[in-house]
Amino acid sequence: MKKLFFLLFPLLIQAQDVPIGFWKDYQSYTSASYITEGGEKIYCVTNGGLFYINTDDNTLNRMSKVNGLSDIGIKQVAYDERLEITVIIYENCNIDLLKNNRILNISDIKRKEIIGNKAINNITIKEGIAYLSCTFGLVLIDLEKEEIKDTYKIGVNGNFESINSCAFNSFNIFVATEGGVYSADIFSTSLFDFNSWELDTNRTGNYWNIFITGDSIWTGDTNSFFSNNLLFLANNDTILIYENLLANPDTIINNKLENTNFVYQDSENNLWVADGENGLLKYTNYEYQETFAPEGPASNSIFSTEHLDGKLHICHGGHVNYGPLWNKSGASIMTNDDWVNYDYYGLENARDIVEVTSYNGVDYYASYYNGIPRVENGEVVEKYSYHNTNGALDTILNWQWDKKMAISDLKFDNNGNMWGLTSSVIHPLFVKTKNNEWFSFELTGERLHYDEILIDSYNQKWGIIGRKNSIFVYNDNNTISDKSDDQYKILSMDIGNGNLPSLDVFCFTEDLDGEIWLGMDRGIAVFYNPSAIFTESNFDAQQILIQEGSYGQYLLNDETVKCIKVDGTNRKWIGTEKSGVFLLSEDGTEEIQHFTTENSPLFSNNIIDITINPTNGEVFIGTEKGLISYRSDATIGAPTQETTHVFPNPVRESYNGPIAINGLITNANIKITDIDGNLVYEDFAKGGQAIWNGKNKNGERASTGVYLVFSTDINGLEKMVSKILFIH
Repeated sequence: MKKLFFLLFPLLIQAQDVPIGFWKDYQSYTSASYITEGGEKIYCVTNGGLFYINTDDNTLNRMSKVNGLSDIGIKQVAYDERLEITVIIYENCNIDLLKNNRILNISDIKRKEIIGNKAINNITIKEGIAYLSCTFGLVLIDLEKEEIKDTYKIGVNGNFESINSCAFNSFNIFVATEGGVYSADIFSTSLFDFNSWELDTNRTGNYWNIFITGDSIWTGDTNSFFSNNLLFLANNDTILIYENLLANPDTIINNKLENTNFVYQDSENNLWVADGENGLLKYTNYEYQETFAPEGPASNSIFSTEHLDGKLHICHGGHVNYGPLWNKSGASIMTNDDWVNYDYYGLENARDIVEVTSYNGVDYYASYYNGIPRVENGEVVEKYSYHNTNGALDTILNWQWDKKMAISDLKFDNNGNMWGLTSSVIHPLFVKTKNNEWFSFELTGERLHYDEILIDSYNQKWGIIGRKNSIFVYNDNNTISDKSDDQYKILSMDIGNGNLPSLDVFCFTEDLDGEIWLGMDRGIAVFYNPSAIFTESNFDAQQILIQEGSYGQYLLNDETVKCIKVDGTNRKWIGTEKSGVFLLSEDGTEEIQHFTTENSPLFSNNIIDITINPTNGEVFIGTEKGLISYRSDATIGAPTQETTHVFPNPVRESYNGPIAINGLITNANIKITDIDGNLVYEDFAKGGQAIWNGKNKNGERASTGVYLVFSTDINGLEKMVSKILFIH
């Protein structure tokens, strides 16, 4: 099956604003695994996907589903010089052919049901044919006809082998398999018959790489690479180079290497190394020159995301069954497309970073193993633990020998007090006051596991108790040091005590109306009256009934909801475990959008977390395979009408997308007029952002000229806030 796509635009590495309705990837490119040369490009496969270097000017370009590729999980890339076609294969056996900004997808192997392991191990191109070494045979793709030509099954007496790679000399084709090296006459018309292939009885082991030089056949394992008649043997931080395939290495390279995954020598004899820690390394005359890696987070592993003080934070840690994951990737922070990473060492040995909060420009990180690092101006100035918190941060019972604390979440209240949760301790709820006093609070008397904490508009603290133990609500009545008037409840499935549809709660959030929305393994429930939790009034959660055909059912009742975020118009962005992302109306009864891997560039339908940039409406979606964003049409409204931002501006004649005007006051009425004051367009902002489609009242594209944007607040006061240069 073939599908045709067009490459929309290269994702250049400089900062850029994304138009409304467009996607952008934020993946990690630090772990490189494969390299090839194509035309004037050096392609590099990483854990984040694919990027290439234009060797003319050293510019970097990323390629992903966002700008046209059909899939994620790229494994290898090859290039046909004569046809100028780039072949991309994926871990799931999908295939893309790229030529002249045109992408043809060949999904036959991906879709084919094959008993046993199905994988493409290697690509070799010869005379317009791509030979794919697969676990089930050798597949030939005719690159000119853009179709699968044939499949060869190879093995003695029909016991077919898994093929790892292939090579050619003038008369024969050779394949390295799990059971040895086979060869056949390249001009044979019966290569589809396994009887046409002969096993080399001197090479009957499991060979991964095969290489032909002159009359010699060379084989090697996964740490050996052949390029331009050179043999490279890699051992993590060292590369041995054999120029004439002699017994002793001619050159040894060990500069800048940490985890060598692949070695390639280009047509100008530059050496390129795919390093698992540092990205793509370049060597000239075997001397290190520079490192190439597109900017991005330190890892594609995501536990939580937050957008705080104009910065995007990604926490890469986690836990396994509420025990440490031993993750050392720390946290990644993006400010205006510039990335900084705080790893295990940068956070003073704090591993498994699961959450971050910020106050007055100071960041606090929750470590599920080693306390709370406090970061100012990029440096840890203090780390809070059981030593310096008056006992408020207690240690886990069976970890007391190591004095470790599993901090699961942190949040600031409106008074500047930092609240948090610690798992597996008797006093799990704690607070650091604005005056740096520490207190902790007992809940159940048991050592339970905890996840998120939420502080609502009534200053009540909500917490998720892990392992299907429901949620708690705590009210300190604004007297932190005096616990005599404190109240708390453990909510349940009982009527009058929460009426939860399930005890398996994954997330919660407060919307703009003060309602508390819960995400569970059975969809969504809402506390419409959270202020009544500690009164005699009814406060029970309710599910949202929606119409499905001629039947009514509860909203997302068959979905596991992992995260809920509220945008500037009080709409709900819902991340699920198996069905991607839903955008729902304010009350949840209308589905506005539904993004999946099938209809969008999403990397996975398993959504880990979502956060939103309130200024421009960019929705950051953390999936199990990395971070991606979608530019939404809603932002948080400004309290007073000051500076606005129009994007794009000027509007070029080639642009036909939406034009965003943000920085408006909440739900402002906007009018767009020409320079003579004639009304062209009128609408209301979504939160703090209005959208113009570039058309006049008659539905025609506006004429070339300067247009004025007027904003009216709820008091009817109008003023001109922007100018737009529009080119027809």
